[in-house]
Amino acid sequence: MISQKSRYALRALLYLAVRGDSDPVQISEIAERERIPRKFLESILLELKKTGIVRSQR
Repeated sequence: MISQKSRYALRALLYLAVRGDSDPVQISEIAERERIPRKFLESILLELKKTGIVRSQR
């Protein structure tokens, strides 16, 4: 069984993949479009960043 956290991570990654360009995307945009709680998405993306799956910019 896949956890809710894993489902949200996959949805966020799919959103980024479909978007396809290299321009930065704000967390709020992903959260809104994918209907993922923003704070939870921040936590998920931080983990993905630490493992090198996504990159971040300020």
